[in-house]
Amino acid sequence: MRIIVCVKQVPDTTVSIEIDTKTNSVKEEGLIYVLNPHDKCALEEAIRIRERVGGEITAITLGPPRSKKALRSCLAMGADKAIHIYDSSFELDAYTTSLVLAKAISTLPYDLILCGKQAMDDNAGLVGGGIAETLGLPEVSGVTRIELSSDTRTMVVHRKIERGDREVVECPIPALLTVESGINEPRYPSLPDHMTALKAEIPTLDHTSLNIHPGTLTPMMHVEGISPPRPRPKKLFVPDSTLSPAERMKLMLSGGVTEKKSELLTGPSGQVASKIIQYLIREKILSM
Repeated sequence: MRIIVCVKQVPDTTVSIEIDTKTNSVKEEGLIYVLNPHDKCALEEAIRIRERVGGEITAITLGPPRSKKALRSCLAMGADKAIHIYDSSFELDAYTTSLVLAKAISTLPYDLILCGKQAMDDNAGLVGGGIAETLGLPEVSGVTRIELSSDTRTMVVHRKIERGDREVVECPIPALLTVESGINEPRYPSLPDHMTALKAEIPTLDHTSLNIHPGTLTPMMHVEGISPPRPRPKKLFVPDSTLSPAERMKLMLSGGVTEKKSELLTGPSGQVASKIIQYLIREKILSM
């Protein structure tokens, strides 16, 4: 089984991210970049498929030179090969990115293409579908489980749909799947695997290697503006005006948290049951 996994390097969302409103972009200073979590799950699923039926895994990414770090993470996890695509003349959005990746993939042998459902930086989820459309492949999105047939010519795929429901689809191979992050738990590479990945040679392809004229790549989307989310207003506690000044001050000092009152019922079971019934009637939970 020859599997290609499309990956992307994204900013670590656990680190504070600042917006440059003049350039409509994220400020690069202080950012930490990581392998997109959804793509990491796609790679882990590719490794598990290889463990079952054998084959070869190629990780591929499109991005600036720093994107090679994401590819080295893929090699450390278990990918057999890695391919980096970069050309400063490319004007990229989801549409042109899918075109360039599809062009590169078309030059490689493959049976299955795996992508993460979406990237953590834009959450668009468009590149996988664009690649499938360009290559003329069937696509299944939101995949949570993959079952290959014995002859590896077809597969049964479980996909996530609305309201937590699942849909089961039979799909021919070759195909492209975009996977959910919950499909598996990605493995942690060992230190020797990390050291080997650091020394690996990763080829970089440009528009000449791919026979793509940069002028033919016209983005379909233009960013009009970008801004951080609006801060959520804090809820202010206002004590009940009917209370006495002392009671209001006590509530303000406690932050509006009042002590919950409870009553422990003891005695014979008949008396305890009677008290419970009286309480339920008093609270209008039961009616006589």
